[in-house]
Amino acid sequence: MPQSIISTTLATLTLVTATSLAQEKISFNEHIRPILNSKCTKCHGGAKADGDLSLIYREEALGKGKSGKTIIVPGKPDESELFRRIITDDLDDKMPLQKGDHAEPPLPPEEVALIKKWIEQGAEWEEHWAYVKPKKEKLPNLKHADWSKTGMDQYVLAKLEAEGLAPSPEADKAQWLRRASLDIIGLPPTPEELESFVADQSVEAYEKQVDRLLASPHFGERWASIWMDLARYADTMGYEKDPHRNIWPYRDYLIRSFNDDKPYNIFVQEQLAGDLMPSPTSDQLLATAFHRNTQTNTEGGTDDEEFRVASTIDRVNTTWTALQGLTFGCIQCHAHPYEPIPHGDYYRFYAFFNSTEDADLNNDYPHFKIANDLKQRDETASLYTQLTPLREKINQPGQKAIAQDKGWQPLNYLDVKTSSGKLSPYPNGELRTSGTLAIHTDFTLKAEAQNFSALKVTIIPETENPAELPERGSVLSHIKIQKLKVDGKAEDIKLAYAFADTITGPYDPLDSLRGGASGFGGYPKLFTERSVVFVPSSPVSFEPGERLNVIIQNKASTTGNQATTLRRFQVHTSTSPVWTELISTEEHKQSTAKLNHLKKQYNSIKGTNVPVIQQRPESAKRETRLFIGGLWLNKGDLYTEGVPELLNRYKAPASNRLEMAKWITSEENPLTSRVMANRIFSEFFGRGIVSTLGDFGSTGVAPTNLPLLDYLAVEFQGTHQWSIKSLIREMALSATYRQDNKASKELAKDDPSNLLLARGPRTRLNAEMVRDNALSISGLLTPTQLGPSVMPPQPNGIWQTVYSGSKWNTAEGPNRYRRGVYTYWKRTSPYPSMITFDAPARDLCSAQRIPTNTPLHALITLNDPVYLECSKALAKRMVNEGGASLETQIRHGYKLATCQEASSRTVELLTQLHDQMLADFQANTENSKKIASSPEEAAKTVLANTIMNLDSALTK
Repeated sequence: MPQSIISTTLATLTLVTATSLAQEKISFNEHIRPILNSKCTKCHGGAKADGDLSLIYREEALGKGKSGKTIIVPGKPDESELFRRIITDDLDDKMPLQKGDHAEPPLPPEEVALIKKWIEQGAEWEEHWAYVKPKKEKLPNLKHADWSKTGMDQYVLAKLEAEGLAPSPEADKAQWLRRASLDIIGLPPTPEELESFVADQSVEAYEKQVDRLLASPHFGERWASIWMDLARYADTMGYEKDPHRNIWPYRDYLIRSFNDDKPYNIFVQEQLAGDLMPSPTSDQLLATAFHRNTQTNTEGGTDDEEFRVASTIDRVNTTWTALQGLTFGCIQCHAHPYEPIPHGDYYRFYAFFNSTEDADLNNDYPHFKIANDLKQRDETASLYTQLTPLREKINQPGQKAIAQDKGWQPLNYLDVKTSSGKLSPYPNGELRTSGTLAIHTDFTLKAEAQNFSALKVTIIPETENPAELPERGSVLSHIKIQKLKVDGKAEDIKLAYAFADTITGPYDPLDSLRGGASGFGGYPKLFTERSVVFVPSSPVSFEPGERLNVIIQNKASTTGNQATTLRRFQVHTSTSPVWTELISTEEHKQSTAKLNHLKKQYNSIKGTNVPVIQQRPESAKRETRLFIGGLWLNKGDLYTEGVPELLNRYKAPASNRLEMAKWITSEENPLTSRVMANRIFSEFFGRGIVSTLGDFGSTGVAPTNLPLLDYLAVEFQGTHQWSIKSLIREMALSATYRQDNKASKELAKDDPSNLLLARGPRTRLNAEMVRDNALSISGLLTPTQLGPSVMPPQPNGIWQTVYSGSKWNTAEGPNRYRRGVYTYWKRTSPYPSMITFDAPARDLCSAQRIPTNTPLHALITLNDPVYLECSKALAKRMVNEGGASLETQIRHGYKLATCQEASSRTVELLTQLHDQMLADFQANTENSKKIASSPEEAAKTVLANTIMNLDSALTK
């Protein structure tokens, strides 16, 4: 590029900079980062670094590129290769690329000027706001500070005054109470509650209403439904077959937790690591079902490990989306394209969940029993948490002896047989199979006699490369050890116990002594070499001419009837007296007796088995390897547990799942309190301060009022002590929330989305509220709480199951009218009216529902059987409670639905509708019979249905 052109360009930019940016301090976050993210980082980011240039990390941006030239020289734009590439006219060098398939237009002069000025000012590289710990910002002097009612109002007012705006007038009591009632408990106020509030002229009138709503048992139902989207709650396992899953007690845990105002940090810790807490309670164990809401693939022929990995990935992504508001899933395949989070950080975090016991099994193992009797729940938890440690304690001496016994001798085989496939001995004592092995395959191993006190079977993976593991499962279902007498008769040797190298998985090694399909090994996958030692009741010795016979039965299979036979194994014996001593000690006898007693007690308690998280012992810990390109079969380097340095500058310990949960809920974590405060705010004001609830990163939408968000985050974990109810109370009582929702023409034009909060919120009811509101105002709502999910009416033919005889059995009686939170949720066929109103299918974590408005909504509320039933009930209520005249009945129905008085024009229009429908039904009584028993009742039903469908009835 000729020097004259560079000089002219620099002169032009200098003029632009001097005139428009004269004294302005350029902010990297505000001015530069958006340019880089939108124009540069797709080629020079975390996922792709063309020319060895990444603009994600400052140290790299200040270094040298592939050309050897310095990319950015602070204070010297003319010596910075990045700036030269931006302003050059050489199309081979100019950035963004000007030619080829990915050509982009050049940066506009104002953006070039910003970059030039930024470099001149030292190229300061600010941390993205979300990664900086929130703190309360000092407020300017406010002109109308007396308007504020709670602390958050001051931050709203500061923004309004900076924009030259004033708040809207206060809403009338009816508007505020309906809004607050729907926001806090998800139900409209009753006429009696509204009348009482309007009549209350005390200073504490608003406080009393908010406190009443917060104390309502319906509070937990409203807020649990929000968390259920995050937790991808469903009553089925998902995927193609989508069978039933007993998970409803987890939904009840959510409702109780919100009602009890469980501190949010504890609430989160329980769901991530309740099983690792000291002496966990029933609720803490149940809470871990949060991460058992992952899908289980029960289709025949699927690979259990593939879908176990998919569930583990889902747990990682859900944790970050729901709790941290970051698109962490991007780094499964590569470093984050826009955030300074390297690829390996994904697998450090993945390691926290990689060694749990669940493995995509059809039975959803492991389970914890939720006792039907509330008084027995903690007893059940105590029994449950004793079983595994006691089983490991009993096994521990044998586990230790397996490694310490140096006297193991391989068998000298005389003959080996298999009932299917081929079985071959190798010189090193191994036995290997080949060919096709059926599920019920028996191995018969005839060997020379050798006295023994223990016999060890070692299952060896077929692969020598640990990066290729795991492989298909390998299970010894049953073993029989015999003496072959001189006369050829077989005499069974009684086996007293089985010690394993570790106790893990759905099968107990002791099962291999009893027969059946379960037993010892790696199931459904073999991750490493496994060893089990079978100890006879007393040491075994042989007479001359006798032989040893070992019969191994393989009966287990995985999804799709894939046999899990032993394929490569060794058999050794030992004469060490330690084995007989182990099973003869008083401690061993007492411990096994105690274990059997605990199992009997646990099994005797009646309850519901719920899938929960359970950690594998350290000796059975799975390796965590990076997936190259994000592909689970393409494995790279090993990783151990850890959290991103970006969010752990305070060096919190994070070597296990419980420590990770405490790191997430630490007051030093810059995201946790922000994300939840923002989520609650969005429920009250219709939009989050950060509108992208699941993306607080550099590509998410910037906060409309960061000081307000940081104030709420600091108060949430400080003053409110992580109390969700306390934070909600502040929002509900704020002057901001008490504003009238009517917008002036100026506000509607200048701020149509109400980003500045210069008026009260006015948002549509969500899916559950639309239904619950209809049930409530019609008088049909059943207040019964908790318990199994129910099946309210839905259109015929919606739920068709291919693989089972499961049916949608429409509830009768009170269960027919329960709140939406209790509706049975089938992932492949969710409740249709809720899906239509933008509820997610819950296959994956959903950070926010996107409100839409389509004709389908009206089709639901005008025609769905639930709403027609509600319309009939509301019509009867209008007649029974509204007085003798049609006008008073209309006014009563309108107030029930909207909490407002109907205008004369509204009454006139609704009267005309009624009269027209009555005339039509009287002229055609057959049509009226499709709706009600008489033309008058049918007309009133249509009238009630119309009132329920008014915009003011479907919005807060």
